[in-house]
Amino acid sequence: VNQWVNQWVNQWVNQWVNMSTGDVLAVVAATIVTMLVVVLAIVLVMLARTLRELRASLATLEHEALALLSDARVSVNEAATEIDRVERLVTSAERLDEAKRAIATPVVKALAFGTGLSRAAQRLRDGESPRPVPRPAPRGRRSAS
Repeated sequence: VNQWVNQWVNQWVNQWVNMSTGDVLAVVAATIVTMLVVVLAIVLVMLARTLRELRASLATLEHEALALLSDARVSVNEAATEIDRVERLVTSAERLDEAKRAIATPVVKALAFGTGLSRAAQRLRDGESPRPVPRPAPRGRRSAS
């Protein structure tokens, strides 16, 4: 066996020693190309793994985004309903204010007239003379003080 190994090694060394420069360059080029193919294969495997992870992340993101959009749609619809309700309340309040103003002015005038009339009647019963009504100062003139 030892002799057979020695013979094989000698044959292999002789074969390498008897190679031409072109043969050596071809072996070197083939080795380099083989290494490049192995590196490219590793890069492609890593890229495929990254793409799978990216797809999974995008699917999760899409699911969460659709859920958020659904929640936002519900919130917007609820807000629109509340805005309509508030608008109806404001409109009702404006109508009530207009009605109050329409009623309040004549009522206030009637109450004031009634109060003045009752005071005048009270004075007449008590025997007081009516007070002179003060005259307002003419407009546009200032008093000389």
